[in-house]
Amino acid sequence: MKKNNERALKIWVFMKLDLKMKLSFLLFITVMFQMLASEGYSQKTKVTLELYNVNLFEVLQDIESKTDLSFFFKNTDVNLNSKVSINVKDKRIESTLEDLFKGTGTTFKIKKNQIILKHNSRKSNLEKEKLEIVSQQFEVKGKIVDENGIPLLGATVVVKGTGRGVSANKDGKYTIVANNGNDVLVFSYIGFQNSEILINNKSTINVTLKESIEKMEEVVLVGYGKVKKENLTGSVSTIDVKNIANQAPTVNIDNALQGQVAGVYVSSSTGQPGAAARIRIRGTTSLLGSNQPLFVIDGIPVVPNSNIPIGGTEGGNLGNELAQEGLSTPIGNINTSDIESISILKDASAAAIYGSRAANGVIIINTKQGVYSGKTKFDASVSFSSQNAQTLDVLNAAQFKDVWTQAVTNGSRNDAFARSVLDGSYFGDADTDWEKEVGPGIPLATAYNLNVYGGSKTTRYSASLGVNTQEGVYDNTGFDKYTFNTNLDTKINDRWSFGTKLNVSSTDQESVDGGLTQLIYNFRPDLTVFDEGGNYSFSSQFNSENPVARSNGTNSNVTLLVLGSIYTQIKLAKGLKLKSLFSLNYNNGNQKSFYPAYTFTGGWGRLTGDGDGYAQESRSRFTNTLWQNTLTYEGFFGKHNINSVVGVSFEKNKSSNTKGWGEGFFNDVLTNINSATVFTDASSFESGSGLESYFGRVNYDYDNKYLLTLSARVDGSSKFAKDNQYAFFPAAALAWRISGEPFLRNNKFIDELKIRASLGKTGQQDFGDYAWRTLYETEDYGPDPSIILTQLGNDKLKWETTDQFDLGLDFSLFNSRLSGTLGYYTKETKDALFTAITPGNTGVNRVIANIGNTKNEGYELELKASIIRKKDFAWNVSFNISKNDNTLTKISDDFKDDDGFLTGFPGGGRLREGSPIGLIYGYVADGLFQEQSEIDNLNEGSETGIYQNSLTAPGDIKFLDINGPDGVPDGRITNLDQRVIGDTQPDFFGGINNTFTYKGFSLSTFFTYSIGNDLDAFGLARGTNFASTFIGENKINTVLNAWSPENTDTDIPRAVYFDPNNNDRVSTHYVYDASYLRLKTVNLSYNFSKQLINQLKGIDRVSVYVTGQNLFTVTDYPGADPEASNLYNNDISAGRDNNRFPISKVFTTGIKIGF
Repeated sequence: MKKNNERALKIWVFMKLDLKMKLSFLLFITVMFQMLASEGYSQKTKVTLELYNVNLFEVLQDIESKTDLSFFFKNTDVNLNSKVSINVKDKRIESTLEDLFKGTGTTFKIKKNQIILKHNSRKSNLEKEKLEIVSQQFEVKGKIVDENGIPLLGATVVVKGTGRGVSANKDGKYTIVANNGNDVLVFSYIGFQNSEILINNKSTINVTLKESIEKMEEVVLVGYGKVKKENLTGSVSTIDVKNIANQAPTVNIDNALQGQVAGVYVSSSTGQPGAAARIRIRGTTSLLGSNQPLFVIDGIPVVPNSNIPIGGTEGGNLGNELAQEGLSTPIGNINTSDIESISILKDASAAAIYGSRAANGVIIINTKQGVYSGKTKFDASVSFSSQNAQTLDVLNAAQFKDVWTQAVTNGSRNDAFARSVLDGSYFGDADTDWEKEVGPGIPLATAYNLNVYGGSKTTRYSASLGVNTQEGVYDNTGFDKYTFNTNLDTKINDRWSFGTKLNVSSTDQESVDGGLTQLIYNFRPDLTVFDEGGNYSFSSQFNSENPVARSNGTNSNVTLLVLGSIYTQIKLAKGLKLKSLFSLNYNNGNQKSFYPAYTFTGGWGRLTGDGDGYAQESRSRFTNTLWQNTLTYEGFFGKHNINSVVGVSFEKNKSSNTKGWGEGFFNDVLTNINSATVFTDASSFESGSGLESYFGRVNYDYDNKYLLTLSARVDGSSKFAKDNQYAFFPAAALAWRISGEPFLRNNKFIDELKIRASLGKTGQQDFGDYAWRTLYETEDYGPDPSIILTQLGNDKLKWETTDQFDLGLDFSLFNSRLSGTLGYYTKETKDALFTAITPGNTGVNRVIANIGNTKNEGYELELKASIIRKKDFAWNVSFNISKNDNTLTKISDDFKDDDGFLTGFPGGGRLREGSPIGLIYGYVADGLFQEQSEIDNLNEGSETGIYQNSLTAPGDIKFLDINGPDGVPDGRITNLDQRVIGDTQPDFFGGINNTFTYKGFSLSTFFTYSIGNDLDAFGLARGTNFASTFIGENKINTVLNAWSPENTDTDIPRAVYFDPNNNDRVSTHYVYDASYLRLKTVNLSYNFSKQLINQLKGIDRVSVYVTGQNLFTVTDYPGADPEASNLYNNDISAGRDNNRFPISKVFTTGIKIGF
């Protein structure tokens, strides 16, 4: 018979040890080796015990909690359930153990910090009798593994109805003695479902435990550590990675976060392959800096580099927010199959430990790791996808001719264009569908992933390779991503370990600059792709470009990102660990744009001609180095539990960028900038910054019921002048686990009930490295070089800080059938930064300054329900809803314009004190004029004799006169009649997920929704308008329903050349409610049964699936996509739909294999 397993009770003990804030590596190494060499602890150990009539097991636990000693024994040698009493004070451990085991037949031997308990062969008669009883009992042995066959070290086996239990060893093996062959064994392990098995006189029972989603969520990632979910005091949400995996092939993880948790608003404003999503955690806080959250990947904070403009996103704005947020950080380049867990820190108590970068929340992502003592396993997956773009219908050539002829006829102008339309000479003979000309047919996407993981007794490892390719819906657009990830952890001995992590990704984004979708809608359908001379067909009208020429241009962004770290860690004492980590975040980007002849280079505002192509190339580099040292302690004393961390970190950032422009290319083949005949400009810059940080957190709980968290961080940043470089960010939180109280312990429907409250301060420093300095640059002035002023300095620049208060209720009911979180919060941001206007006599009219305050207030609700829970069938539902109200509470009077607005935002956005951020200002429309008498009556009531325009006619939009110079209506339409006509921020938003499982089948549906947000449909206005800026353009087919004397029951204004009434102005006529409910994902999968897999040699698991994304949207918004964000990529000027790159329906099929 094999011997029973040995077990060790591990209880960490607290030991105070000061850590100088500026920890040196020499000190770390010295302490490490000193502790490794220490001996003799057990000979000096003394204990104080006062325990009466308790199990022997409790006594051993108490000794371990108060010393650095561990007990080792065989299960049959020690009766852990025997009742003992002991009362000693400051007594040596040897004497204490002699008293404890006197007369029991148990002996002990002390080796260093280990105490080995054995059964004495010369035992008492009582012990002989007990052994005889034991020999008559039933012994069971076996092995406990997970669904992948990996042994579960520490899994517990208990004889049901008794206190008798054992733990599995490193190989997952166990041996236990039951009363008889009819007992029931209960197998359990954290993160897995319990399993009860009747012994039925079987001496060997092997068990495979299944993962439990609810229990996997019990441990939650927080800053610099992890906490049991039941002990959380802050607002932290976790995301089920399986839900993310269902959205395959997701190129960017940020897009897959939409609708997953309450309080996190994610919008995808474009379908451009590889484009990032906009993420807002609990609203908009900053006017100048990025409102994106801080991403922490494998313990390394990763922030966008706000100095390097990254190209490659549609719209021609090389420095726009989406480019920086999506492509200049590794978050846009992590392979979703590498992700192990995602936690979102929303309140200050959870996020304040990240200080000056946590005002917008923190998203913590950990990648997969290997398993100690685990077999080497492989996971492989392949998927294929097809896409179908959602676009608007436009006019064909015949309709185009009829509509423009009608528009010119309705107008009063007699210019050359009007005459050419009326005589027909303007129109060509072709009928070109530009969407088909620039489209690849059915764009495809593929994803290949290979993961390997495993480990030995002292080492665990994992590695992965990923290849993602995605074609865009237009020619020469797409996104290719290649990833490599590896994690390695090694234990050199019981105290010393080290490890490395490496994430490498290479991306190649091919995009189309300048709004190709708008060109497809607007370019004339009566022209061929090429003219008779073989050149691109070209229309002489303003901004009228050949879409094929534009799509054949080059706008590529090739990026290499390396995120790596190495650490070493030593256990200084029980529960006390010292860790030193060094990391490197390297980003190298190469961006190139080329525009063939006859294309309008929107980013530079010029039209190239025959043989006059235009090119721009950019090389950028960003490097972030981090040295981080932390001292963590975890231990408990009776009912007191402590989990704490203190640390210091030093960061250094360097960035550089070089650009060149050229024109005059002889053809569209040789497109390198050195092929240009004229070099029009060149520029370069280098920049750098540093961040010095000291931080700490203490989590304390008493009796697992009363919880306290205190955290603080001091950041010193070189981005501020000397007197303002340092800032302090404290936070505190309290929680009460009511379910732990005696009066609720035995109730039948409340499993978990906790109330919590927190407050704290976080910050924002995401802007240029030298924002506070006065800057100059060299410039050619005639034949001589010169130095010019480019930025005014401001040494009074202060930190932008956010104070946050949070209340929450966490609950789980009816045996975890229903669980959820209800929360309320306020966020007040002070000293918000903005680029303010300055007097013009300096030559530079802007400077960064602290100009105002903002406030966010909101409510959140998350619910999870297990509707049906049967052996072969289950139905689980999750739902979340959020509401956030945003207000600009203060603007410094020095920065308001004459009307009290803060202006200067791209796209004409403006802010008013006391109003939300992201409002739409414009005119109030009151339908269409139907009769001339309506217009005449209004003109008679105006002092000028004109209410709107002298050429206003029936079929034009009627605007309301609501204000004048004296604050009352003045009988005419002027700029004073503009008011708030829309709010781009939703009233409510969230997601709904349903999962049905039947045997090996699983069906999930995931909906996202947004309620109450408005959108300015500028693209629709342009598509039905004939203003001077849109001359000769094609229109969307709704213009066929334009008003006419024969068609008055319509809301489409009349077709009239030059639009004298300015019907296309921003007004309620084109501002729509963009609320929607979208079926984001449907996934149907089948996991092959064990019986089928056993027939496949070497294969452990097989799963096949089909997925549909963006299948349908319920909305009243008439545009292509109610999620369209804005042309200018900022929260202030948000909510303008300019017909950007369309969102696609995606259909995917794939297979996953484990072996």
